[in-house]
Amino acid sequence: MQTNDLISLMTASHQPVNTGWLRRATGIAALAALAVTVGLVLITLGTRPDLARAWMTLPVIAKAVFGASVATIALVLFQRSLRPGLKAARLLPMVALPLLLVAAWALLTLTQAPVEHWSALVFGRYWRACLIAVPLYALCPLIVLLLLARRGAPTDGRLTGACAGLASAGLAAVAYSLHCPDDTAPFLATWYTLAIVIVTCLGAFTFPRLIRW
Repeated sequence: MQTNDLISLMTASHQPVNTGWLRRATGIAALAALAVTVGLVLITLGTRPDLARAWMTLPVIAKAVFGASVATIALVLFQRSLRPGLKAARLLPMVALPLLLVAAWALLTLTQAPVEHWSALVFGRYWRACLIAVPLYALCPLIVLLLLARRGAPTDGRLTGACAGLASAGLAAVAYSLHCPDDTAPFLATWYTLAIVIVTCLGAFTFPRLIRW
């Protein structure tokens, strides 16, 4: 058999690899994880007492949009990190955009407020609860994304884990915003961001040990 004939025979049934399933699976997994996380928040903490009046105010919307923005960008990077050759790390700085916008809003708020009010604006009433709750509720989407990552082909487990942590924390922030009564921009920029960093580090640390292939 000639070499060309052998090549033709081997490629006769060749079909393009379907990579769209991974993108769809990431979206479906994220929505399912968000729904479960919202349910957990409602069952364990409940909504803030004034949610019916406050849910259309800028601070409450900002918390949800902030978490959703971080999660959306991170999910795109996450699913790209599962496909070798897409160089997801190059797009990682995009995650800084919502963080910088919130930080700028917080600084503007502080410059317009008396110095004696700064502590109340930054710490609010429940900063410890935020710092604990967001990482805890992020565990659900983090586990879901871990299971999905094991179906892909990540070449950089640390990057995949960091993206999964970012996305999970963003989804948890959206869910927790239904309960959180602290509405100032400095509070959002400080404690939500710190909680996101914690979950990101958790993902970056654990994923390389759990998704080896």
